[in-house]
Amino acid sequence: MRWFERSFECTSKYKKYNHSYDEMRNLKKHKQAIFAGVIGLTLTLILTFALRISDNHSIRNTLDSELYDLQLEIRRELQSHMFGFTWVSRQGEVGPAWVAEGDLITSYYRQFRSLFWIASDGTVTRHYPDTWEPPAAVPESIALWLSRFNPGARYLISAEELAEHPADLLLVVPFNGDEHSGFYAGVIDMNRLLHLTVASHLSDNTAFHVIRQSDAEVMFDLAPNDELQAQWGNHRVFQIFGETWILELWPTPQRLQEMRSKLPLLVLLAGSLVTGLLTFVLYLLGVSRVRENLLQEANRELYDEIEEREKIEQRVAYLAEHDSLTGLANRNAIIAQLGNELDILREQSLRVGVMILDLDHFKEVNDTLGHNIGDALLKQVSTRLSELHGGKSMLARLGGDEFAVMLTNVREQEDLESYAGEIIEALDKHFNVEGYEIFVTGSIGIALTQTGQEDAETLMRHADTALYRAKERGRNTWHVYSQELHDELADRLDLSKKLRYAIEQNKLAVFYQPQVDMTTRKIIGLEALVRWIEDDGTIIGPDRFIPIAEDSGLILPISDFVLQTACRQLARWRDMGLNDIRVSVNLSGRQFQVPDLTDQILYAVRSAGIPTAFLELELTEQVLIENSQAHTDFMQDMRDNGITLAIDDFGVGYSSLSYLKHFPINALKIDRSFVKDLPDDKDDATITQTIVSLARNLDIGIVAEGVENQAQADFLIERGCTIGQGYFYSRPVPADEATALLTAPNSVIPVKIS
Repeated sequence: MRWFERSFECTSKYKKYNHSYDEMRNLKKHKQAIFAGVIGLTLTLILTFALRISDNHSIRNTLDSELYDLQLEIRRELQSHMFGFTWVSRQGEVGPAWVAEGDLITSYYRQFRSLFWIASDGTVTRHYPDTWEPPAAVPESIALWLSRFNPGARYLISAEELAEHPADLLLVVPFNGDEHSGFYAGVIDMNRLLHLTVASHLSDNTAFHVIRQSDAEVMFDLAPNDELQAQWGNHRVFQIFGETWILELWPTPQRLQEMRSKLPLLVLLAGSLVTGLLTFVLYLLGVSRVRENLLQEANRELYDEIEEREKIEQRVAYLAEHDSLTGLANRNAIIAQLGNELDILREQSLRVGVMILDLDHFKEVNDTLGHNIGDALLKQVSTRLSELHGGKSMLARLGGDEFAVMLTNVREQEDLESYAGEIIEALDKHFNVEGYEIFVTGSIGIALTQTGQEDAETLMRHADTALYRAKERGRNTWHVYSQELHDELADRLDLSKKLRYAIEQNKLAVFYQPQVDMTTRKIIGLEALVRWIEDDGTIIGPDRFIPIAEDSGLILPISDFVLQTACRQLARWRDMGLNDIRVSVNLSGRQFQVPDLTDQILYAVRSAGIPTAFLELELTEQVLIENSQAHTDFMQDMRDNGITLAIDDFGVGYSSLSYLKHFPINALKIDRSFVKDLPDDKDDATITQTIVSLARNLDIGIVAEGVENQAQADFLIERGCTIGQGYFYSRPVPADEATALLTAPNSVIPVKIS
């Protein structure tokens, strides 16, 4: 097989090399066409680029000329108003009375917004029009300018507070006569002046604005968009007395398109057309030479293609029934063979068995050492299984890390069980893969024909179901399919469907089990526990549906429901004056896969309006060891927000003192399995005493679960554990019954609760 693969690869490489060589040879025969095409296209692009540069330069010159003409026109308009205003001011000694001529003046010089007379002391004594009310005196900044002005001259300054628009200018002519001394003044509406000037002197689709240089304020803006401003903007500086304005003009995309010359495009099209025609003619000449060689080689290539196709068909036929990595039979092959064997042995008294093997935690090998090491390990596993198989019936790799064994002529189930034990024992020896010493285990599902009417797919499915149970039982073991297992899994599936419906129909409820100070029997807190209540009142315990919810992901909506319900109930108890009660809520390991878990918890607390210090989250030890860094960050966030944390079922998981050191834990809950046989069981007593001492030395709270009698309570109290919960004090009860317990005198649990 390996020789065949190497031959196939060599043949493929040879064909690819010949094909590349033929392509290079054909290119040489067409070099005249290629050379003509490259040269023609290069010359066309150079000429087009040069014409485009010239066109751009012409456009910039046009825009600069337009901006220059516009600047001259603006200056001319300003000078016209200045000369006219100066002429009016020299028509005798009219003083304040000149404002009465406002209608006449503004009819000739329409850009004056207002006229007024400013007395020598800076007060405004007359103004035009009457509808506008100026200040009684000019601002100090303008008064300072007036003190510097000489009679007989004219001045143009910023109107500042006298302006209605930031661009307005103040035209001032000082006057010193026999009867009156003061200043002729008029505000020029620069915004209107610019609008009229731009409208009459700029082309359509041209953008223009004016910016004051001192503070970068836009004084005038006539720009539909600034799309081409950075590339095509033309600037000119415009001096107005003490002010400097920057005039900027650029075209819109429509104007730019109108200004562009069509010559570069025509040159590009014409050059491309000529180059294409010339290249095509030269190509036809080359093709005639190439075809001659192609005809000579056609027979040889056809023969090679037929030979290669036969090899490929043989390879495809092989791969259709074999695994490409290990060389074993694949799923299709074993199912086909299994079907044949079932047909043959159905009329005899013999039975057919199927075993499916799955390597435990194989993904960790791929993730840690890489897929190359994983593939090499699979090859060694297949070799070891083949040696153990010894030619019995059929061994196949189904895919990934799954293998299947078919055994025929099976008389007893014990034969399959014995063989499964041999496989597990064979895998128990280490594998040496490229210098790595690797240990792997396997889980095996076994299925044996029962009625003799099973087909291949059914038998494989039964083996896969048994494999699932073997993994549930802790892996590195085998399990035989049975009708009981089938019924159990069917019941589990049915319960999963009902659970999903129960969540949608709000059939879940939250019960509360008190946590009691065992020395005073006073309730100090409650643990929120979910219950499933059917329409007939039947309560389905969490031990039945919580594992299913964990596997299916339904634990996420259930946990969110419990958290929000518990927070709202705590808020109601606080409204009743029960302000010292704390509520504990369990967190599932699946919830830590939710990226916004912290936000969800804080939202539930804040929406209920309860202090965070009265919510406690309970986590299992298994959750803590799965991803310590991520969980440390989460727990630190909870601690920072005032939420307390407790480890539930302490001592039954992978207990490690390290997480008590690194994680911000507030309390430990002694698992009920250690409490139920107290005080008689010495081992449980020693373990409980150790946990209590550990918690007290680390200054961590301690709660005992499953307290069911006075003897257990007395034992725990004597060892320093005073907080407990269990049936001795109260079962989990609905919210109204919990409220009745809390509102009893001093929230004390009665001596006995039915």
